[in-house]
Amino acid sequence: MTFKFSLYFKELILFGSALFLGIFSANRLFKTGVSVPGPGKFGLSDLIILLVFISVLFLFRNKKVFIGFIFKLVILFVVIGGSQIVFGSLISFPFDVIASLLLVVLYLFYRNILVHNLAIIIGIAGLSTVIGLIITPNLGVIMLVLLSFYDIIAVYQTKHMIHMARSMIQSGAIFGFVIPSQFRGFISSKDEARARLGRDFMILGSGDIGLPLIMVCSLVSISLTSAVITAVFSLVGLLFTHLIFINQKERKPMAALPPIATMTIIGYLITLI
Repeated sequence: MTFKFSLYFKELILFGSALFLGIFSANRLFKTGVSVPGPGKFGLSDLIILLVFISVLFLFRNKKVFIGFIFKLVILFVVIGGSQIVFGSLISFPFDVIASLLLVVLYLFYRNILVHNLAIIIGIAGLSTVIGLIITPNLGVIMLVLLSFYDIIAVYQTKHMIHMARSMIQSGAIFGFVIPSQFRGFISSKDEARARLGRDFMILGSGDIGLPLIMVCSLVSISLTSAVITAVFSLVGLLFTHLIFINQKERKPMAALPPIATMTIIGYLITLI
């Protein structure tokens, strides 16, 4: 069995940074008593709306300009909104807003992989923090299970997730981590990385990052220790995803969420013992 330590180490650093930044932000918001809607405000109906939104994107999968525009808007929203949450948990107004604006400017005008990944880490960590604090862990488990099955169907059967990913990449709106095979790849431009995807760069999608993080953040208001333990298990799930991907006979897109979600849920169940 092949194991590429250098590649997994990069995945680990990026995913781990998002996880523990999310935990830190959620804990700060919870301890300081910042007003967020109480648990249970995000329900199954909201999850269904999300799935419908993804399915609508599938209907327009051949409209590359449309898909690219939508994803660029979504990424910008995530970076702006998420960074305000993270910086707001660290520093006071107006410095949090200034820091957020600086990050957005860097993301828009300094188009290399390091800045892209930094913006995605902070953006996803921030939004996952808020969502995690307004759902219950049980709903987090349901979300992980349902969306894992959805990921399997969307990648291996209908393949519409692959079509959307290709449209997203071609438009330059890469919603996830861009992971280079070599460390010097972090200073490559996004255009260069896009041209060499599959050879020197790979992508870990935002859903594979954000959904386990939401589950982890939902535990912060209950037990910080449980949140950390569950996050560690998410990283073990990332290891399994890495091994499955690297050991494919023919390199193809894969559903990355199920192994990560499975270990995240196992971690949560262990904290209940």
